[in-house]
Amino acid sequence: MELVVENYLDLTIDEVYDVISNINVWPPSFDKKKKIKFMNSMIKYFIEKEEYEKCAFLQEYINGLENNKQTDRHGGVEPN
Repeated sequence: MELVVENYLDLTIDEVYDVISNINVWPPSFDKKKKIKFMNSMIKYFIEKEEYEKCAFLQEYINGLENNKQTDRHGGVEPN
């Protein structure tokens, strides 16, 4: 059972990484501070998996947020 949960976690975090890196869409409730905290947790996870390129991308994204250079996009459905 533990292996199934671990595989699910791997898939979920990879999917979230793809959304952040390719689409750059966040839930409306995620302000800059919450995004940074979330991405720092992802960096710790990817360090354990030795996926350092993902760590580098996330750190660059964090640096952009901290320097107000990263655009802030939220997900959601546009009203008609």
